[in-house]
Amino acid sequence: MGDPMAAVTSGFRWTSASGLTSAVAAPFGWTSMLVTDVSADGSVYVGTLFGGSPTQAYRTSVTAGTQDLLGFLPGGAFSRAAGVSGDGNVVAGWGTSTNGNRAFRWTYDPVTLSGIMVELGTSNGRDAVAKRISRDGRVIVGGLLDPSFRSEAAYWIENDAPVTLGYLPGGDQSTANAVNSDGSVIVGEAVRAGGVSAFRWTAASGMVDLGRLGRFNSEAIAVSDDGNIVVGRTGRLGGSSSGFRWTEANGMITVDDWLRQSGVTLSEDVTSVANAVSADGTVIVGMLRNSKTYIARGAATDPSDSSDPTVPGHSAGIIAVEDYMQSFNGLPRHILVPQQVADLAMNGANSSPLFHRLSAGQRSIWATGDIGAVRNDFGTGPTATGEIGFAYAPTDDVTLRLALGTSYSKGDLDLGGFSRVQGSYVLPEASLALAPSVYATLTGFASIGDLSMRRAYLNGTGTDISEGEADTRTLGFRARLDWLDSFEVQSVAFTPYASFTHLATKTDGYAETGGSFPARFDETKGASNTLRFGTDARHDLTSAVSLVGRGEIAHRFEDQAPNTRGQILGFSGFDLAGAPIEQTWLRGAIGVQTKSGPLEGQLMLNASSQGEGSYWLSASTRIVF
Repeated sequence: MGDPMAAVTSGFRWTSASGLTSAVAAPFGWTSMLVTDVSADGSVYVGTLFGGSPTQAYRTSVTAGTQDLLGFLPGGAFSRAAGVSGDGNVVAGWGTSTNGNRAFRWTYDPVTLSGIMVELGTSNGRDAVAKRISRDGRVIVGGLLDPSFRSEAAYWIENDAPVTLGYLPGGDQSTANAVNSDGSVIVGEAVRAGGVSAFRWTAASGMVDLGRLGRFNSEAIAVSDDGNIVVGRTGRLGGSSSGFRWTEANGMITVDDWLRQSGVTLSEDVTSVANAVSADGTVIVGMLRNSKTYIARGAATDPSDSSDPTVPGHSAGIIAVEDYMQSFNGLPRHILVPQQVADLAMNGANSSPLFHRLSAGQRSIWATGDIGAVRNDFGTGPTATGEIGFAYAPTDDVTLRLALGTSYSKGDLDLGGFSRVQGSYVLPEASLALAPSVYATLTGFASIGDLSMRRAYLNGTGTDISEGEADTRTLGFRARLDWLDSFEVQSVAFTPYASFTHLATKTDGYAETGGSFPARFDETKGASNTLRFGTDARHDLTSAVSLVGRGEIAHRFEDQAPNTRGQILGFSGFDLAGAPIEQTWLRGAIGVQTKSGPLEGQLMLNASSQGEGSYWLSASTRIVF
């Protein structure tokens, strides 16, 4: 008979608020642990510790920060925990004792902070295995084993003697795998003529065969709280299997067909097993045929009732959890794009502050901007800035500037998604001569913008889209030092420089719309601090035309972007580690600088090794008067 549990090297815990998180690692003395069940509020989980010491059942309280070893039955050599009650105080399991293999009930006393393990009875001395416990903690289900390890489904109420459920017609084996919240409905699998079938048992109906959909075998693995919906697997031998969903009204259908009836596009069957079902039966989780975990959501009640809408605010669908989470990983973590655009505005066309020097009493108006492209894993997206401004020099040693600008950037994401930022900014700047040919420049930056996200993911075998928008705000400054024409090599004048740029960005939280699995993203804040060293080069071809170039190395002090937090609406929270940040990169540029009376201009082609690589064209022009 099948057991839906699987060993892992460390435990994990899932809640609707925080999603999937690491649980307490296997303690010293054990090499791995199995998590088998969790309490209703997620504060307690149970399982089994393996390796290094005798295999032993454990109970972990997240709120108390404790992990209790449940011990053994008298004379026992190992124990395993199979289930926990809704309040976390009763654990069902089995292990060895002086009487053989036996089921047990372990009860926690919040007053003494300890527990008592009680061996459950058997029938005619047969071995016993426990599989699950009802939410109210009263009923434990499992099986009694004969000497040939053939099982008969059974249950225990409190510490009473076991009650056996019997067999299906023509069969001689059965086991109970799950029980509903009050213990009135038990499901499992039983041998019958021609194979193994899932069953559902109540005191009124006895053991009822749920069928096999014409395939080899079926097994019931989980049941809804009210006992009306059963899920499991059908068709395990000789080929692929499918998850199934059973109701009294509609009988057994595959999870795939249930989704199709709910409006989901599935060109082929994709599920292998259904391992759990929500209290209202609208959500099923299990394993796909490619061995990935899935979450499926169908109609609010049986899809045969065409008058019933799907869950409000959501559509029916099925996602592979691993693939779906990659749609988050493809995002530039919200915070990076606004910072990248701000950095371009400050260190793109505005990376030549000495181009804007004026003599005492002079004024200028100018326009400058950048246009280029940034590569990522999914393609190449455009990026651009543009600004106009006014400058004034009260003395020969001081030049003041003020610019107003706009910015735009768009990056491709997986499956046709994209991330887009557009906004406006103000850029004040002051340059001061500290010594002959040595200039200090302080640049400020403040912007407001809109972040638009189009996130694409697979829903069944088709593509689904969820979209959202958020406001962004970025503040920052740049401090730069230039040593004008500090040395010359073969008629090429070099101007070394150093700069430090600080940017702080805030992106508001937002909720996506559209798609079957939209998400809500929390507010995100982050900062970047970047140090640059480089040199500008100039070769005068004529008094009016010069060739210019730039070489630069940059280092960012942060190595990771802020985490992305939020919730898949109607499901799980998530807390994703920020994307790793490339800390050191190179930049090169070449161009031309011209002058004709009061009109001056500069055009430079830039390339950077940052990330997947980027390139852009910077252009500046000004009129001096």
